[in-house]
Amino acid sequence: MPESSKRIIEAIRAFKGPFTHADILAQTRARSGAQARSRHGKPSNKGGRERPIVDETLRGLTAAGLLLKRGRSYTRTDGFSPEGVITIDRRGAGTIKTDDGLTLGVLKENIGNAHSGDLVKAELDDIRNEVCYARVTEVRRRGKERYMARVETKLGDRILLRLVDMPGGVTLRARRSPSEPLKGDLCIVRLTGRTVSGMAECSVERSFSPDDEEYDVQRILIKHSIPDRHPHYEELDAFDKKFLSREKKGRRDYRKLYTVTIDGDNAKDFDDAISFESGHNGHRLYIHIADVSTFVKPGGELDMEAARRGTSFYLGNHVVPMLPEPLSNELCSLKERVDRLSLTAELVFDKSGKPISQSFHRGLIKVDRRLTYSSAHRMIEGGKRGKTDRLLLSMYEFAMILKQRRMRQGRLDLNLTDSEFIYEGNTLVDLIAARRFKSHTIIEEFMLSANEAVSKALRENGIPTLYRIHETISQEKLTALKKFLQTLSMPLRSVGNIGAALQEVIESVKGRDDEVVVNYIILKSLMQAYYGTEPLGHFGLGFKDYTHFTSPIRRYPDLVVHRCLKTLIERKSPPYSVEALRPVGERSSEMERIAQNAERDLHRLKSCRLMRERIGEVFDAVISGISRYGFFVTLMERPIEGMVPLRTLTNDYYLVNEDEFTVVGRRLGRRFRLGDRVRVRLIGVEIETMRIDFEVATAAS
Repeated sequence: MPESSKRIIEAIRAFKGPFTHADILAQTRARSGAQARSRHGKPSNKGGRERPIVDETLRGLTAAGLLLKRGRSYTRTDGFSPEGVITIDRRGAGTIKTDDGLTLGVLKENIGNAHSGDLVKAELDDIRNEVCYARVTEVRRRGKERYMARVETKLGDRILLRLVDMPGGVTLRARRSPSEPLKGDLCIVRLTGRTVSGMAECSVERSFSPDDEEYDVQRILIKHSIPDRHPHYEELDAFDKKFLSREKKGRRDYRKLYTVTIDGDNAKDFDDAISFESGHNGHRLYIHIADVSTFVKPGGELDMEAARRGTSFYLGNHVVPMLPEPLSNELCSLKERVDRLSLTAELVFDKSGKPISQSFHRGLIKVDRRLTYSSAHRMIEGGKRGKTDRLLLSMYEFAMILKQRRMRQGRLDLNLTDSEFIYEGNTLVDLIAARRFKSHTIIEEFMLSANEAVSKALRENGIPTLYRIHETISQEKLTALKKFLQTLSMPLRSVGNIGAALQEVIESVKGRDDEVVVNYIILKSLMQAYYGTEPLGHFGLGFKDYTHFTSPIRRYPDLVVHRCLKTLIERKSPPYSVEALRPVGERSSEMERIAQNAERDLHRLKSCRLMRERIGEVFDAVISGISRYGFFVTLMERPIEGMVPLRTLTNDYYLVNEDEFTVVGRRLGRRFRLGDRVRVRLIGVEIETMRIDFEVATAAS
């Protein structure tokens, strides 16, 4: 059938206007007869066999939206010559997605010289089992011009390079030169736009040894097409002293309030500050957020670039800021003892943490103390009676009241810690689990309060905005999670508040070897949060109302929310329609996922750097994932993950049961289960593929 359906599609393509079933049947019969006569010298009697295939092909193409049927006539749609972005998998096969939602497969041999992420023009080629296939006819626009590549060989006047971090095993060619790279070197290359002998040509910008970790961040930036340096913006020239003096007028003056910031040790962009007053009847919380929207106006160059980036990217000791440094590190950064413009949420609570009232203001603040999480924690724990010590202790006690109240309302509190890179200068020396401090609780609970309050105010006043949405766990994921927990003899209560039931599980595994794994599996079972225009609430936090308001320096949706909130404060018309916000939310969600993937890739790459000198060593580990190729383990001593491939389990024939999260030996019955503790020996580290391989040593003690 595949060849017949291809022939039918070719026949359809020959018609410039409407055609009928009979037209196609006649055309295919004519072609079949001509082909048969050319082979045998006499007419074919097989034309009648074409009807079922024509019927099936026309039905399939119509169902896929590639043909429009009116009465007995059919008309081709644009899908016959689709244009869209191609994604190529590890095997070299591709998928094209068009703007109108059409998805077409592309066989490896039909990809041409397209690369994953390119905008391509294609032609419909076939339909098989209700799946439409196309072949690439033209690369309309490269997804990116710069790539990382490895020198494979040198032939005559050319160098052959294979793209790194790109699926499909794409090979490029470059001209030889006196300063050419060595075989095996990694290179940053740029496409020239020329194709020679069917192979894309590139120029080598820079080359280096794969052992040189100086270019690790550059590799990640190139892989994920993350823009690094900002251009110069003429808008920045307008932000002089006169501008700031004008902007200070008409604002609520908070400079007499004792105000602090609490951030990481190496933070440079301080976009939130807090003040706190406690009395007999309750508490007043002030959340001061940098007034970025005063500097970044809708539609300007600054705004368009911020929207394109969507977020700041934090890659080890390197930051790619959403906003240029004159804003992110200076004018908008809430520095110590400097007047700064703010958008301030004033939140009043009773003693139990119940919200009483809220108001929002264009503010003017001056931070009294810049604290780090570690220094603030020491002050909370220290028992001293200084002004800042007492303030932090009061803040922490109130933050715990808020947290406990939210836990009772069904919030999830996963016990997962971030990893932290430890550098000496620019050299990575370790990778550790980041420590959680009491001061983290202060910032988290206070920022949650502000985000919830702003979301509620915008919703109640009917102002279109972007919400941070986290939908409830799907029934399919919940069933799979229950099955996993049953393997650990941990039933999941299925009645009442599902969030509370999940929290019971989280509490029950505290201190166990499989604690991190259970928390991680619960996290993976949850829906992915995203930005949207409907106030659908946040399942993980247990909030009916939630948005992102507190980080406009590093998240574009927060900047959007600031603009919306200002129209509420100033009683003006909303700045956006729902229709205008939808693509903004989609783009921001997409860029957030890219940032997360980039951070994971750097973690994997740096893990390889740290482990490459430890081949042969034995480690305690916990099984953290099961796949058809083996199982993943996470080391106990540091947050580094690798794989135990099935091929290393040589004492038996092992079967993977992904539904039961186990790998079991068929003859001896040895079982490896998700969450089990094992001892593993490091047997391989591949920098290029960012892969770490282990083998089972002995059972952990």
